[in-house]
Amino acid sequence: MWIIKQARVRPLSPLRSRPLLQARSFTSALSTSAPTSNFLGLSKLWDSGAAPSSLKDHTPSPTVVTSLPNGIRVATLNSPGHFAALGVYIDAGTRYETPELLGVSHVLDRMSFKSTRDMTSEEMVRKLETLGGNVIAHSSREGIMYQASVFPKDTEAIVYIFSQIVRYPRILKEELDEVKEGTLFEISELAEKPEMMVPEALHQVAFSNPSTGEPNTLGLSVLCPPDMLEAMTPETLRRYRSNWFTPNRTVVAGIGMEHAQLVDLVGKYFGDIPAVSKETLALQTSAAKPSYGGNVQLFDTTDMPPPSNPDQRVFTHVYIAFEAPSIRDPDVYALATLTSLMGGGGSFSAGGPGKGMHTRLYTQVLNRYHWIESCNMINYAYTDTGLFGISASVDPDHPDAHRFVIPVLCEQLLLMTNRITEKELSRAKNQLKSNLLMTLESKIVEVEDIGRQVLLYGQRVDAREMCRRIEALTTEDLKRVARRTVWRGDGGLEAKWERGADGGDSGPDTERSAVFGGDGLVEAVADWEEEPRGDAEAAVWVGTMMNREWRSENN
Repeated sequence: MWIIKQARVRPLSPLRSRPLLQARSFTSALSTSAPTSNFLGLSKLWDSGAAPSSLKDHTPSPTVVTSLPNGIRVATLNSPGHFAALGVYIDAGTRYETPELLGVSHVLDRMSFKSTRDMTSEEMVRKLETLGGNVIAHSSREGIMYQASVFPKDTEAIVYIFSQIVRYPRILKEELDEVKEGTLFEISELAEKPEMMVPEALHQVAFSNPSTGEPNTLGLSVLCPPDMLEAMTPETLRRYRSNWFTPNRTVVAGIGMEHAQLVDLVGKYFGDIPAVSKETLALQTSAAKPSYGGNVQLFDTTDMPPPSNPDQRVFTHVYIAFEAPSIRDPDVYALATLTSLMGGGGSFSAGGPGKGMHTRLYTQVLNRYHWIESCNMINYAYTDTGLFGISASVDPDHPDAHRFVIPVLCEQLLLMTNRITEKELSRAKNQLKSNLLMTLESKIVEVEDIGRQVLLYGQRVDAREMCRRIEALTTEDLKRVARRTVWRGDGGLEAKWERGADGGDSGPDTERSAVFGGDGLVEAVADWEEEPRGDAEAAVWVGTMMNREWRSENN
């Protein structure tokens, strides 16, 4: 059955946004919650593992991969140009954090360019400024990466710098204290941005311990909790690094240099790292796997301070998501195309080619319901699971917004399971393929794609093969994957939608409505969820109550 818990009315925990300079990979398109016009705007974090059998049947990629004796993999694409791009990609991240190590990935990210064995932080910064180009570090749920775009003549210099960062960080207490102060300020800023916080809350609700409600693995926040930040020590960071920064979980990828050159440089600066020990490998193998559970969570943000910008409008944010195929699943291509077909965006757009103005969520939602400010699809694909669904931001003061937003969103979820035209499919394919290919024009994006794919498959699926798989999809493929994800095989959502859409003869469950205080948005949930649908883990539902007049009768 669909589970509706009594809303735990509390402020949303602050959540982390992604760095402004973060590169986006080609295969990031398979995982996004952005509107179609920005389909590649969300990072996908790849995990290590064997390539699926379907990869063996495509044309070999020009990407060359070599494994060093200690387990580090080196991948290159010798693409001509005035710049070279290079990155170090580590299979780590927040999903591998334990209760005593919460937030370590976030802090390691912020400690990236501090003192190392051979350089002080000041020397590091001066060296990077001399090189120029674009140098970033980033951590997320399933990966930590260090990436740069430099002149080809500086390839060895940047490999040396990355070796210092990855292998020899000093992690000084005074530098950690400085990072803590800046990180705490970052957290406080993000706490006021629901558009960044609610997607993280969605993960926390979807991947949590069913008995305690505490998030784990993919549900762990990518932001360091303030209490853990205060207690964090250099030894905490070193312990996490010793467990996960190992050669078998590391890929060095490059574009714009000879393969032999990069192999020699990686051997010179990384080749003497000892192979992973049996004890560490056993710890890595035994790491907890994500466990998805359907749930409902409501957050009352009434007591949050008003936005610092008086012109900033306040909205109610609603997210509905289902467990979806993982990045290893062949259906991930159909799901990405379905996301492109549904599209979405904000209520205002300048229009023009590629803006997604002809996608379903524009024509059937944003153009029909003026109280919906934005509506987008959700599609996150991870190594062994995923999330797929729909989200909206609505005007909390409109009389129809809270009561009808869920029926409107569920109608779109159901229509995509049985109504997809050839014209819509053709447009979605073309838009997805063009976005993929245009994104690959950036070397720093393509090198990230190479690094993450080699972590995941041990080889790379190139752009030609990606486009071939997308082009081969049919309308029946998309409808089948939509049914697989939304219906979970029993069609229960359709029955519940019919009750919630037209109100039915029977109103919301009286007891549930009383528990939730009779708010319009919550009544919609209670009505939609009145009877079991036969699937204990159907969906995760997250809503933030941004209406200043809303009050819960149950704390």
